[in-house]
Amino acid sequence: MRKRLDTKLRFALTTILGVALILGIQLEALHAETTLFQRCQKKTFAKLGKISKPNKPMRIGVVLVTLSNPFWVSMKDGFEQAAKDFGAKIDIQAAPQENSVTAQLDILENMVAKGYDAIVAFTITDQNLIPGLAKANKKGIVVITDKRVDMKAAREAGANPIYLGLVDYYAQGKIGAKYIAKKLKKEGGGKVAIIEGLPGAPQSEARRDGARDVFNADQSLKLVSVQPGNWDRMTAYNITTNLLQANPDLKGIICANDIMALAAVEAIEAAGKKGRVTVVGIDLIPEAKEAIAKGQLAGSVAFSPFVIGELCTRTAVAAVMGKKIPKDLYVASVLATKSNINLLYDWK
Repeated sequence: MRKRLDTKLRFALTTILGVALILGIQLEALHAETTLFQRCQKKTFAKLGKISKPNKPMRIGVVLVTLSNPFWVSMKDGFEQAAKDFGAKIDIQAAPQENSVTAQLDILENMVAKGYDAIVAFTITDQNLIPGLAKANKKGIVVITDKRVDMKAAREAGANPIYLGLVDYYAQGKIGAKYIAKKLKKEGGGKVAIIEGLPGAPQSEARRDGARDVFNADQSLKLVSVQPGNWDRMTAYNITTNLLQANPDLKGIICANDIMALAAVEAIEAAGKKGRVTVVGIDLIPEAKEAIAKGQLAGSVAFSPFVIGELCTRTAVAAVMGKKIPKDLYVASVLATKSNINLLYDWK
C-alpha cells in the first residue's frame, strides 16, 4: 500500500515539476518576445548598421509636409526621439497644409540659409522642393529625401540628395485593394472606387495605381470611379456622398490615407448604408485604430511614420559622419484589420 502511495506521490511531483518547467519556459519566452512594432524597428535599423554617437551635437533641419495630419505628427515624434538618442539639435517645420507647395519651399530655403549639418526633406510634389535641394547641395549640406522627388529633374537642377526608398506606396495600394477584392469576391463581387490624394503627389499616384491594378485584374469587380480627395476630409466626404448617389450598390472604397477613409465611413453612415460598403485606408493613424476596433473602418495599411523619423535621423547622422548609406532602406507595411488590431497596440 505504502509503495503504491510513494509511486503516486513521485508521479504527482514529477508532473508538477514538469508543468512548472513548461510554464517557466513560456513565461520567459513571453517576457523576451518583442512586439510587431519593436520588430519593425529592429529590422529597419539593422540595414543601416551600428551608428556611434557624434562627439559634438549635430544640427539637423527637417521639412515635413504638414503637422495637421497625425501621420506627420507621429513622424515628428520619431525624429525627436532619435535626435535625443544621438544628442542632435533638431529643427522640425512643416507647410501649413498638404498642398502648400510654395510655403514648403520657403521653409527649406530658410533652413539652407541657416547652414545645418544635414536636412531631411519630404516634398509635397515631385518637383516643388528641387530649387531648395539644389541650393543645399551647392552649400555642401547633407540632404536626405525619399522617392517622392523626381531624381532625374533634381540632378539636372544641380541637386544630389541621398535618396531613400522608405515606403513602397504602390505595394500599399495593392495590399489594401487585395483585402477589399478578397472580401467582395466571397460576396459575388461588385462595384468599387478609389479616392486618391493630391494629384501629382507621388505617394498618392502610386497608391492609386496599385489599387487600380488589383481592381482591374479582378473580373468580379467593376471600378466605377477614381477621384482625387486632395488628402482632405470634407472633399472625401463629398466624393463618397456623390458616389453613393450615383452607385447605390457600391461595395468597396479604398482611400489613399486614413483621413479620407474615415470621412468615407462617415458619409456611408449618413447615407444609411452602415456596414454595406467596405472601406480601407492607409497610414493607421490613432483615429483609424479606434474605428477598426469598433468595426467601422474595415482596415488600414500600416507602416510606422515614427520609425521613418527615427531612420531618417539615423541616416542623417551616419551620412554626416561619412558612413556609406545603403540604397534599400525601407520600413515594412502590414494590413491592420479587426482581427489583428489588438496586436498593434503600441504601433506609432
